[in-house]
Amino acid sequence: MTLTLRQLQLFLAVSRTQSATKAAEQVALSQSAVSIAIGELERHVGVALFDRVGRKLVLNNNGRLFLPRVQTLMAQLKDLTYLFKDKNSFSLCLGASLTIGNYLLPRLLAQYWKKNNIVLGDSAPQSQIMIDSTLRIVDKVVNFEVDCGLVEGVSHRTDLNIIPWMTDQLLLVCSPQHPIMKGTHTRKRISRSRLTDTNWLIREQGSGTREILEQNLFPHLQTIRSSLEFSDHEAIKHAAVEGLGVACLSRFVVEDRLLSGQLVELNVDLPPLQRFFYILLNRHRTVTPATERLLEFLIHSGEKSMKQSV
Repeated sequence: MTLTLRQLQLFLAVSRTQSATKAAEQVALSQSAVSIAIGELERHVGVALFDRVGRKLVLNNNGRLFLPRVQTLMAQLKDLTYLFKDKNSFSLCLGASLTIGNYLLPRLLAQYWKKNNIVLGDSAPQSQIMIDSTLRIVDKVVNFEVDCGLVEGVSHRTDLNIIPWMTDQLLLVCSPQHPIMKGTHTRKRISRSRLTDTNWLIREQGSGTREILEQNLFPHLQTIRSSLEFSDHEAIKHAAVEGLGVACLSRFVVEDRLLSGQLVELNVDLPPLQRFFYILLNRHRTVTPATERLLEFLIHSGEKSMKQSV
């Protein structure tokens, strides 16, 4: 008996769902057919891959060792199906963290497609964009769910190829009607003591932006007051527009409200706040021609951005 693709596909489905019944629903098979296939796979490799915990099938140490190899194999098989197809294809599956996916990626894709003579509006290459937290995008790259990831946080996974891409400037902003601006010209420097006396609008504990603040901003202030924490950049921006507090957000997030005058940038006696954006690639995945072309464009765009920020 030899391993079959069907067995490996079912192994991945069960590892995701921890249930033969749920896996069967995903692949349109009966629960018994899935259980038989998993049993045959375990007999072939000579070890149990799952622990049976009640009704759950949970990967054991053998299964966890087996999983990344199966994921690599299935991704390579998928790449094979596209190897000799249209080398001018622009179809992609991308993962992007929140700031990049919501505020930067649409602009970059439009520039990229225009550069390649694609008429926007009536048509666009078939692509899938997944927007999520940095941690989840890292997982999607590792698990072969996306061709590449664009993130605003650092990852130390050894199975990733991590490329510094561009710098992002974080700005302190507030409404022009905020009390901190009373009697103050927009370019007059705001003291650190005044910053400690105002209300801050910040991301939740564990977010990438919050981590940047805790490492690079908060140490310069004796204390901060924050009565509002948000899990979304856009909510913080709108709260700042309404005068609810001072916010520290990416220039990409607030540039529209700065231009409209609904927000103003604070001139503060603090070091500039910057962070890197990164491109993530799975070291075990073949880079397709479509991905390679996009990477070349993104890296060039990042180099231009960093030169302009110097």
